Amino acid sequence: MVFSEISAQRIKVACIGNSVTYGAGIKDRTLNSYPAQLQELLGNKYEVVNFGFSGATMLKNGHKPYWTKKEFKQSQDFLPNIVIIHLGLNDQGNNNWPKYKDEFIDDYLDMISIYKNLPSKPKVIVCKMTPTFSGHHWFEEGMRENFKEIQNKIETISKTAKVDLINLHEPLYRFPEYFPDNLHPTKDGITIIAKKAYGAITGDCNGLKLPKFYGENMVFQRDEPILISGTANANDVITVVLNNQEASTIVAKNANWKITIPAMKAGGPYQFKIQSKLSENITFNTVYIGEVWLASGQSNMDFKVHEMQSAKTILKDSLNSNVFLFSMDPRVLNGRAFTKEDLAFNNTDDYFKYSGWSHSNDAVFENFSAVAYAYAYRLQKELNVPIGIICNAVGGSPTQSWISRESMELTHETINMLNDSWENPLIDSWISQRKSENFGFNKTLNARHPYDPTFLFDTGIEPLKNFNFKGVIWYQGESNAEHVDLHSRLFKMLVKDWRIHFKKLEMPFYYVQLSSIDRRNWGAFRDSQRKLLSINNTGMAVSSDVGHKTDVHPKQKWIIGERLAKVALAKLYNKQITYSGPLLDYVNVINNKLQVHFKHGEGLKTVDDSTIKDIEIAGEDKVFVIADSEIKDDRLLVWSEKIKNPRFVKYGYSSFTKGNLVNIYHLPASTFSNLIE
Repeated sequence: MVFSEISAQRIKVACIGNSVTYGAGIKDRTLNSYPAQLQELLGNKYEVVNFGFSGATMLKNGHKPYWTKKEFKQSQDFLPNIVIIHLGLNDQGNNNWPKYKDEFIDDYLDMISIYKNLPSKPKVIVCKMTPTFSGHHWFEEGMRENFKEIQNKIETISKTAKVDLINLHEPLYRFPEYFPDNLHPTKDGITIIAKKAYGAITGDCNGLKLPKFYGENMVFQRDEPILISGTANANDVITVVLNNQEASTIVAKNANWKITIPAMKAGGPYQFKIQSKLSENITFNTVYIGEVWLASGQSNMDFKVHEMQSAKTILKDSLNSNVFLFSMDPRVLNGRAFTKEDLAFNNTDDYFKYSGWSHSNDAVFENFSAVAYAYAYRLQKELNVPIGIICNAVGGSPTQSWISRESMELTHETINMLNDSWENPLIDSWISQRKSENFGFNKTLNARHPYDPTFLFDTGIEPLKNFNFKGVIWYQGESNAEHVDLHSRLFKMLVKDWRIHFKKLEMPFYYVQLSSIDRRNWGAFRDSQRKLLSINNTGMAVSSDVGHKTDVHPKQKWIIGERLAKVALAKLYNKQITYSGPLLDYVNVINNKLQVHFKHGEGLKTVDDSTIKDIEIAGEDKVFVIADSEIKDDRLLVWSEKIKNPRFVKYGYSSFTKGNLVNIYHLPASTFSNLIE
């Protein structure tokens, strides 16, 4: 390779790497590889040359070391001013990493030293690797663990060698559709790499940008440090001013910045300024400090205020100007074949449209979650502070779509769901059918569906992770009801996952138990949700008494929001109120009867003073029959002449249950059983 005299007058950039740098699989790679796109971005003052070699390893003892390739020598002869190294992907295989991993740091540092000592004394930049996705055939055979080790070592190398680091893992990790073979990015993915490299070289990262949910009338969490974050050009100085508190920071070379302001008491409105040395300043004139909650789930959480029972009265009389609403609404959600435009919205950056914060009687209020508004309304009345609530519920969405890829990649079961979201028997049939309808039954379509595992986390939760929520309210499960035990595992995974990403390991998580409807499995599903109360810092609102036999969207949503609010007020805000109906505690066997004890069973009775409905009993064979019963001293006695040695009891197990047990506060008993699965 011969370099022209003209190139000596330009800033020379050498791109060192493997097939991702080379542009393997990219149409017209000489025009569309990341070095080619980087050249286009940088312009004529720079000369960018692609020294990628497909299959290359950083390890000198690897199966195809970059060290022995002509590209390595050519890159040195080029006498670059800037060197970008992206190697490691081919080192993660079990043919390399287990035997030679202890040599990786030394080999990498050696390469950096060789480039630094060239006569041109180039600036060296190293890259955290682009993702390797779970569909790769070696993923569960060590590659998953090897990949993480290499990424950690690259961070160590960056610090040891005192060279800049480009994180190519993010945001590409949130765009699996850009990796059709689970390893090599498409042109769209390559464009992200080129922009990252451009920002690292020039410091130009499009100026001061704030998260999309910042705006007038926003609410920050009270009594906890306030984290403010965004992006800006490298080395910019950002200053934030809020309620007479001021703090500054220098923007990192990766464009990200964070500033923490000391905790504040509830109040407002305050002016909120974000000032930049290099970009235009941003000012919001009305910002509040109060309680901030996230409402999420599927269609029953998304169910609108204007659709709920007594909507006209609520819209007229129940507007609370100290409740601030922010809605993230899906751009695409329907039962027909997606158009080309629909498919374009099905990506991490574009799926949700943001309403802005509102506390007026407007379209945001009318179309906001009825459950979430009722919840926030009751909190505000009891706490007398501003309440902010963001809702990003998506109709029909299954639990797995809300869990991060980091968590889903940890177990074989959930990896199976990641790798096959079409007709996987672990995925409810309705979800598979809807995906097929939306995608025109085209299994070769390289796109993500809103219900695919991790999609809604990537587009709806990841962007919120630096915002401090007090807690979460959740109404979901209808799209996982075919797989009761699997849902329990997924729900536990989701709660843990969100707590980790929000950096609040005890974050309150309050959820709605599914209502009644004439669908298979709903009784067992409700009981499984009751058992999920074993998760620390959770609470559950029962809704079976306000269900509908045929309508999956019952309209009495204000009641559900109120019940969730009671959970929060009692468990989190220490209000002396009863927040739960009767919950199974334990069962004693007394002769031929079962004696059922409850938590929250004070004043146990039936809501209509009639006999207890939907209660069954069984012996060791678990063959259930309708039971006789009576209430005595807040305990439930259950028996049947057909069962001589009773052991098990079930209540409210009919999918559409007419169970009528309540406590003195008229809060309904949860579906329950003492079956041990």
